[in-house]
Amino acid sequence: MLIGKKVRLQPNRGQERDFFRFAGTNRFAWNESLAFYEDVYRSGGGYATLADLMKHLQDMKHNYPDYKWLLEVPEAITKQAMKDLLKSYRTYYKERDPLHPERYKPKFKKRGKCTESFYQRTDNIRKTDDTHIKITGIRKPVKCTMLRGVDLPKNIQNPRVTFDGKYWYLSYSFEVEEAAIVDYARGTLGIDLGIKDFAVFSDGRHFANINKSPEVRRLRRLLKRLQRQVSRKYEANAAVDGNGKKVFHKTANIRKIEQQIRMVYRRIANIQRTYMYEVAGAVMRTKSRTVVLEDLHVKGMLQNPRLARAIQEENLSEFRRILTYKCERQGTELVLADRWYPSSKTCSCCGHVARDLKLSDRIYKCAICGLVMDRDENAAVNLERYPEMVSKTKTA
Repeated sequence: MLIGKKVRLQPNRGQERDFFRFAGTNRFAWNESLAFYEDVYRSGGGYATLADLMKHLQDMKHNYPDYKWLLEVPEAITKQAMKDLLKSYRTYYKERDPLHPERYKPKFKKRGKCTESFYQRTDNIRKTDDTHIKITGIRKPVKCTMLRGVDLPKNIQNPRVTFDGKYWYLSYSFEVEEAAIVDYARGTLGIDLGIKDFAVFSDGRHFANINKSPEVRRLRRLLKRLQRQVSRKYEANAAVDGNGKKVFHKTANIRKIEQQIRMVYRRIANIQRTYMYEVAGAVMRTKSRTVVLEDLHVKGMLQNPRLARAIQEENLSEFRRILTYKCERQGTELVLADRWYPSSKTCSCCGHVARDLKLSDRIYKCAICGLVMDRDENAAVNLERYPEMVSKTKTA
């Protein structure tokens, strides 16, 4: 299995300029290759290959003086940008929706709107000492204190240098052996995911929705205020061109506010990601043989306009991804309960299914056995018993 690792880089000013230059070259190679690919397809030449894209960029480097600067950038950066583009096209052709033909189609990258990143050659990446790492194209090693006392894996895959608006990071992946299923003392743990509480365990523990915390709410209010502020400044600096259309000018103050907005988004994302890792860590500390999650139909849940924003902020797919790889590393089996399994409507005591249960009913009251229990705790207990129920059904 593949394990990802992300460490912070601490480049000096000269190295940071080179990083931005490499990221800009990566963006240029993507956009130029995308335009060439579309031109070849429209002209009836079929689909451009990697060799065609590389030949086109080589011609630009050597035959046009305006593009001589491409020779100063490591070739691995531009070549990987072409590979990424072709991979995006393969995904587009595989998942293309006739009703929404532009949904997965690769788009041009705009400076300031896309993630600043570039590829790093795997054969050149190495530690020069305990606090510095060699980056291709950078003459002096870059400071990286997060690797102190840690050796880099031998077979590093897909190393990338990325900028999140504040810091530079080096991310890479490497192969490790998948752990065998371990017979832990605890049997099964059921986890009910929701909006009121982010997660409820079948052992009774509740993990609150981090998006309802005072800090995240404060940041949301700050975000709204900054967005209104920048909108007013755009309107105040707008002009009308000869065709009667509004033209917006970006001033230095607008750039400052937009940077503040990006930092607020970054802060919220970091809080959410850290919290998901904390919850996943709590799952792993239970040392369960099996963990059961619901296979939620998130796309369908987003059709509810009253809950769509709250569901989107939960980022349940990311939590499922984190929990999946953690279970694989620890040797815990992860089971996804059937999407239509009525975990919330089934009584965990007698098995009666309350078909008329509403989303607003937060307390489960069984009409048959009289059980009174928190709705989410009841669902978590039912999820804990799900593997046993499935095995009985197969046996029958």
